[in-house]
Amino acid sequence: MPQTDTVTKKPSLVLRLFVALLLIAAIAGGLGYKKFLQIQVMSAQGSTAPPPISVTVAESKSAKWNKQLKAIGTLIAFQGVNISSEVSGIVKTINFESGQEVKTGKVLVQLDNQSEVASLQSAKAQYEVDHSRYQRFVQLKDENFVAGNVLDEQVSLVDISRSKISIARAALAKKSIKAPFPGKLGIRQIDQGEYIAPGATIVTLQSVDRLLLDFTLPESNFKDLAVGQAVNFQVRSYPGRSFAGKIIAWDPILDENTRNVSIRAEVDNKDRYLAPGMFAEILVEGTQKISVQTVPETSIFYNIYGEAAYVLEIPEATETNPTPGYILAARQIDVAYRVDGVAGIRSGIKAGDLVVTAGQLKLYPSLHVVIVDDVPEYQQPTQ
Repeated sequence: MPQTDTVTKKPSLVLRLFVALLLIAAIAGGLGYKKFLQIQVMSAQGSTAPPPISVTVAESKSAKWNKQLKAIGTLIAFQGVNISSEVSGIVKTINFESGQEVKTGKVLVQLDNQSEVASLQSAKAQYEVDHSRYQRFVQLKDENFVAGNVLDEQVSLVDISRSKISIARAALAKKSIKAPFPGKLGIRQIDQGEYIAPGATIVTLQSVDRLLLDFTLPESNFKDLAVGQAVNFQVRSYPGRSFAGKIIAWDPILDENTRNVSIRAEVDNKDRYLAPGMFAEILVEGTQKISVQTVPETSIFYNIYGEAAYVLEIPEATETNPTPGYILAARQIDVAYRVDGVAGIRSGIKAGDLVVTAGQLKLYPSLHVVIVDDVPEYQQPTQ
């Protein structure tokens, strides 16, 4: 009897193991099939291309631009001095205000001149005495009462007296400090009653209706210079605004250390927007022309390689895509100049290329795009 029970229990254990394995296989198969369906759905979604992005574009154009030479320089007054005194003295009167416009010859400061006035009066009195004695000697000589050499000595004394008057007048004039030319005064550096020494600055005087612009260019640009050549420049006080001038001269000898030539341009400043000492970023219109492709300056963006622009391209047609649309290509460009919102490109863009003019930050290469409107025209700068 015990042996029969053992035999009947073994088949039931095997059956249970077999059923368990079938259940595990069924569950695994169900999970695998579900995962397969998920992969198929994701694959179908991934094969659907995103809709194209709308962009605004402009067409690049060929142009001939004057070669432009870049430089930096400084504005200086057409005439400018620090007003000072040749002699020492006490300031008696001050006849100007800081920032005042003055004309040539205006007395700016009067120093105490009592001593010089007295010296002039003394010299005049001595001259009167010597001249009167000379006249008497002339009469006496006619009557042979005075020798000729005595008369000659008196003539010399008259000349000396006259010279002393001139010296006294010159000393007196130095006590009156005048404006040497018309212009605008700076900030007063002295006070009434103050003692000033020779050479001490009283006030600055600048002639600012016209200014001079001094800058340098490399030796390689020497051949491009000409008197009357146009110069355009910008200053930091007026961002985006351009000022004009013209070259009036340059040094005939180059700096032997830098091999640069020093150049001077003249700038009209009747509106007084500019001031001496301002830093200027300069573009000199060269005498030669170069070929460029022009695009709006807003087309340019920067990446890790430098300046670039997005250009619209049409890929080759395929059986699955017989009419492909535009895609973006990022091209590195070499910008020659920027003038009035238009950039001149030396390389990287061809004539007729369509370049994106806005929204470059949200774009990337190979992105499908469509043009928002017809390609707009943009104003070419005058060259």
